[in-house]
Amino acid sequence: MWRLLQLMLGHPLRSLTFIYSFTTQVALILLKAVLLPHMPRYQSIRIQIHRAYWASSSTFFPALIHRLPVTGCAERRARRIGSGWKAYVIPGTRRIGEIAGKPGACAIIYAHGGGYARGEARMYLNYMERWQAKASRLGLEMTFVSVEYPLTDVTPHPAQQNSFLETYRYVLEQGVPPSQVLFMGDSAGGGCCLLSSMELQSLGLPKPAAGILLSPWFDMSLKFFEGGHAFVETDYIITANEGVPIFAKRWIGDLDGSSPQVNPLFRETTEFQELPPQLMLVGGGDFVLPECHELARRFNEAGLHYS
Repeated sequence: MWRLLQLMLGHPLRSLTFIYSFTTQVALILLKAVLLPHMPRYQSIRIQIHRAYWASSSTFFPALIHRLPVTGCAERRARRIGSGWKAYVIPGTRRIGEIAGKPGACAIIYAHGGGYARGEARMYLNYMERWQAKASRLGLEMTFVSVEYPLTDVTPHPAQQNSFLETYRYVLEQGVPPSQVLFMGDSAGGGCCLLSSMELQSLGLPKPAAGILLSPWFDMSLKFFEGGHAFVETDYIITANEGVPIFAKRWIGDLDGSSPQVNPLFRETTEFQELPPQLMLVGGGDFVLPECHELARRFNEAGLHYS
C-alpha cells in the first residue's frame, strides 16, 4: 500500500487515470452482479475485483506489481555472473558447482516473462526465495540461475535464446550434471525455455532433467488473436489484443510468426520427442490457454511425458 501511495503522489495525472480505471471496473462488476444476477459468471466477484486492480496497475503502474526496477538487492540474495551474457545466482552465497552430485539438489535455469520487452532476472526474487524455503523444509535444495537476457528494445530473436543457452553451458561447465538441471520460465520465458530445449541436440548439448512452463507464450502466429482474443475478458492483461501482437513483432523481427525458429508448434514431431519431460501450468482464464492446448496435442503426438 505504501508503495502505491508513493507512485500515485509522484505521478498525479497518471494516478487519476488509474483511479478512474479501477473504480469504473469495480462499479461495472458490482452493477452486473446486482442488475443481472441470472447472467453466468466465470469468476467470483472477489477474483474480478482483484483482476481489476491488477489490470489497472499493470496498465498505469507496472512497476507496482512487478517491483521494477529491482534496486537495493544485496549480493547475498542474488549474485551476478557471466561474461558476454548475464544471469543471477539465487541465493548469491551459493556456488553452482557445490550442488554437483549432491542428493536432492538442483539448478533451475529461469527465464522471466514480459513479452521479451519487459522485466528483469530478479523480478521474481521473492517468489524464488519462498520456493527455496518450501523445498528446504522438504529436504531439497534449489539454486536458481535467472537469465538476464537482452530485451527487444536492444535486439530481437535469437539473442534471448542465446543468453539462455550460454547460461546452461556455464552451469554444465561448473560440473553440474544435466540430470540436476531444470529449465523453467513464465510467459515469454516459458517459450524461451521450450525453444532452447529444441536447440540442444543440434548444438551437441545434453537435455536437462525436465522443463517447467508457467503460462508459456510461444505461438507467434497469433491465430487466436484474429478478430480479438476472447480470453482478454478473464486474463489480467486487459490490453492483450493490442499489446501482444506488438510484443510478438518486436521479437520475431522479419521472421514469419509460423516460422519454426520462433514457433515450436511448427516444429517436427521428432523434435518434440527429443525434449525432456515437461510440467506445464496454465490458468483457466489465461490468454495462452488455447495455444497451450495445441502444445499439449503436439506433446501427445510425440509420446512425450508431460503433465
